[in-house]
Amino acid sequence: MDKMRVSGSRFVNERGEQVLFNGINLVEKDAKNDFITPGGDALYARLAAQGINLIRFGIYWAKVEPTPGKIDEDYLGQVAAQIQLAKKHEIYVFLDMHQDLYAAKWGDGAPDWAVIDDGLPHQQGQLWSDSYFISPGLNRAIDHFWQNSPAGDGVGLQDHYLAMWQAVAKYFLAADNVIGFDLMNEPFPGSQAAAVRDTLIGYLGAKLQLSPEQLMATWLDDTKKQGLLAQLNDATLYGEILQQLTAPVQAFETSTLNPFYAKMAAGLQDLLNGKALFLEPSFFTNIGIPSAIDLSADKHAVFAPHAYDLVVDTNHFENYSTARLGHTLWVHQQVQEKWHVPLVLGEWGAYFDQPETKDISEFHILHVEQNQWSQTYWSYYDGYFTSPTAAVLDRPYPQAINGKLLGYHYDPATKVFDLSYDALPGTSRVFIPHIKSLDISQVAQQGARVDKQPIPGGDSGVLFITTGEEHRVVLHLTIE
Repeated sequence: MDKMRVSGSRFVNERGEQVLFNGINLVEKDAKNDFITPGGDALYARLAAQGINLIRFGIYWAKVEPTPGKIDEDYLGQVAAQIQLAKKHEIYVFLDMHQDLYAAKWGDGAPDWAVIDDGLPHQQGQLWSDSYFISPGLNRAIDHFWQNSPAGDGVGLQDHYLAMWQAVAKYFLAADNVIGFDLMNEPFPGSQAAAVRDTLIGYLGAKLQLSPEQLMATWLDDTKKQGLLAQLNDATLYGEILQQLTAPVQAFETSTLNPFYAKMAAGLQDLLNGKALFLEPSFFTNIGIPSAIDLSADKHAVFAPHAYDLVVDTNHFENYSTARLGHTLWVHQQVQEKWHVPLVLGEWGAYFDQPETKDISEFHILHVEQNQWSQTYWSYYDGYFTSPTAAVLDRPYPQAINGKLLGYHYDPATKVFDLSYDALPGTSRVFIPHIKSLDISQVAQQGARVDKQPIPGGDSGVLFITTGEEHRVVLHLTIE
């Protein structure tokens, strides 16, 4: 498979072609499956047949380094076997060091030996993520990580984390379909988050004339929370509220997260072999708070934000808001344009089988198309292939463009796919569902050679468009 590299705001392959990724998360959290998504070769074959060419593959600190300084190469071998299956089906991978609630003790991520909570208690809320805001033990443990406090062997927690990542990078140094490393899933500020919480409670409480106690009780009550969210379904008000939270969120990124990423980049720079570092902003930017992440120091950086509506992890997707989501995606676009780096929307969705999510999935993909982003949907699960979102992601899109991509869009209502690019001499690659019935005569009429290559296991395939000279290619295809 072609090696990928970062060039400005694009991924390019070895021939300099612009590459776009249509992907999904494989992040297995079930210990019964040894934290590897079941399915084997058949799973990767089916994903490829539906146009998936990138996987955000979850790995865990607790699995990589179960005891201080000891790397579990058997586990890395299991991961490598999955990466080889992906390669067999021409699917790229980036490795995500996943954590939720910091550690396996409370969720997943760090091993028990890396948890220093000073004996403080842990508290849970209705949603898993509520613990971030109400658990003293959890926040103390996160603080110790950011402070690089020594583990039991006297080595700092961050130093262990870097050495663990160095071992992973060395192990996958020659894996050509591994395009990069997502250094930490959704970094959380620990006790610094109290400033964000208190600012939100104070400002929103004044707006809605609720006391801090009333507002917190409303947020933690699933039914009352939906009424509160309905009042936030206004892009202007939503942006105004998030603006109040920007200073404390950016303070964490500036003082803590950026130095951490700089340390990681310096320690990994000789082990990348062209691979990218996928850098996620703070947990709070998932909902549209502008990030102060520094993407300037390392030339291999990819901006890898997440985008979720406030109804995520609930059963109330009927209350989703395109106003809130649109604001979040716009904010991420501003950060990307500031730094001129590729953007991979690392997580979005968590929509599963709710019927309302077809339209909101199309809303996400429209922004992906307009901005020429790549994405990895959250997430694969048993039943994914019959979900509304799977149908949205099984769409035509340019995988590799030899030249300058001007724009593309697939309209699921009319089933029309439009693509335009200024081609250089050579071949471009376009994924097409239902390729057998595709009428390609209009492409040939533009002076380009067209070849179809079916993908085993379905009726999809790849359209190869070859031009012998610089040439503007404009496609307007009906995909039945």
